[in-house]
Amino acid sequence: MKIKEKISISVFSIILLLVLASSGLFTLGALGVFAQNIDFPPQIVPRTVLVELFVQGSCLTCPTAEFCLEDLAYEYGTTKLILVQEHLWGDGYDTAETNARYDWYVGDGKKGTPDVFIDGLTKRLQGLSCDCVEGNYECYKDAIDEEIARPSLLELSASKTIIESEHIIEGTVKNISDTPLKDLAVCGMVGKEGDESGLYNYIQDIFPFQNMPALLPEATFNFKFIPEISLAPKSEVDEKEEVLHLVIFVQNLKTKEVLQALYVE
Repeated sequence: MKIKEKISISVFSIILLLVLASSGLFTLGALGVFAQNIDFPPQIVPRTVLVELFVQGSCLTCPTAEFCLEDLAYEYGTTKLILVQEHLWGDGYDTAETNARYDWYVGDGKKGTPDVFIDGLTKRLQGLSCDCVEGNYECYKDAIDEEIARPSLLELSASKTIIESEHIIEGTVKNISDTPLKDLAVCGMVGKEGDESGLYNYIQDIFPFQNMPALLPEATFNFKFIPEISLAPKSEVDEKEEVLHLVIFVQNLKTKEVLQALYVE
């Protein structure tokens, strides 16, 4: 090959590499040319907000909170908002687990019902904001809308299998953010539906936390839960089938913030 042709090819190669480098496909280093990973835009997963309403049977103001939040739960649907009611202090619908969870949130702080936790300790609304139903509805709605607007860092999926009257829940947590996530645990609840006011998805079982290792971007964690309560058999007198509400969520054990929730159909 002639010298002029070699020079022309070399010049063309250099120009090509410079074009590729400017496009971000390659970087030019002191020792040569290195391939560079192209960053893809982060995956966008809608946030499902978990609202925990702590109530007590003798509480006079709890019905207002129950009415507002139940209305919002029906309005948004379980893909945007999951409402659970956790009874306290020996009212006949409380459990040792619901009382323990409230103590875990509040510690030595002020206690009282109604007490609303939106995605854990991300937002706490204790008592009522005003005397009118409409004002409390708007207060709850604004706080929930603000949380729904936040991007989710996790993708949460799960399915249930029913063997006789026993539920088995299995699923996966995936880090869809571009940063490692730590101090997380996956948990869940089982609720029942009552005919009386204040018994909308009232919690009867809370799963133990399953601690997760630090999740790097795109890393996953698999989990499995078997609730301690099961479906009651159909009565020959009452043909209405009992329904269990199954909720899974991921929570930061240090900040007590809930990062993502899922209603398991």
